[in-house]
Amino acid sequence: MDFGSQTLERFEDALKHWNLSLDEVQRERFQKLTNLMLDWNERISLTTITDPELIAIEHYLDSVAPLAFKLISEEMAVIDVGTGAGFPGLPLAILCPQTSFTLVDATRKKVKYLQMVCSELGLTNVDVIWGRAEELAKRREFRESFDVALARAFGAIDIVWECTLPFVKVGGIAITYKGPKVDDELEIGKQTAPLVGGKVEFVHKFVLPTSDFRRALVIARKLSNTPLRFPRSVGIPEKRPLRLVIAPSELVRKGKR
Repeated sequence: MDFGSQTLERFEDALKHWNLSLDEVQRERFQKLTNLMLDWNERISLTTITDPELIAIEHYLDSVAPLAFKLISEEMAVIDVGTGAGFPGLPLAILCPQTSFTLVDATRKKVKYLQMVCSELGLTNVDVIWGRAEELAKRREFRESFDVALARAFGAIDIVWECTLPFVKVGGIAITYKGPKVDDELEIGKQTAPLVGGKVEFVHKFVLPTSDFRRALVIARKLSNTPLRFPRSVGIPEKRPLRLVIAPSELVRKGKR
């Protein structure tokens, strides 16, 4: 199965709900991306979704949702933390050729795949970096250097904040992609974002056009510099998430209200 004309037409119809459109180069890039991903998926684990129509909605359309809410614009520097198979970074980079994207992943095979994809698609606005967010965010060239940080399918919201907000300039934003149960994490997100210099500013809840998939984007604004102790060492954000750093009993009590 490939990204045929009917799938492309349905994808474009869905994009129109968000006032987004594709030119011929972008159409070809999405088609080629799909074929490359499905081919490489037989060698390394990239996605469990292999139906092109579902890829178009659940991967591509979902990835570009920030554009529907004007969260990313030209000349911005955007980092996609834990990009995996390239989501949300690659679809956004295809639609935003004037925006700079840095895709970060800790799996060398996926980084090699992403570098090949960017070369094959001619995406000159994308850099692919191998490494762990906890280590890269300590490096001068990455720390507080981006207007926007993205995390999709990354983990619990407090882990996301610790691994994304250190990359963001003061005044910029971190965006985490969440599903229909976003409210279950929201209080924790609000309580922990300030530890790393942020504040939950808004939650966009929506249904992906032409589908019944309920999604959400949680936006944290960077209000102050992240303390140098964050992010903590590799593995610590998962083993001892921020919710445990600040009065876990208080978080539990508020979550039960």
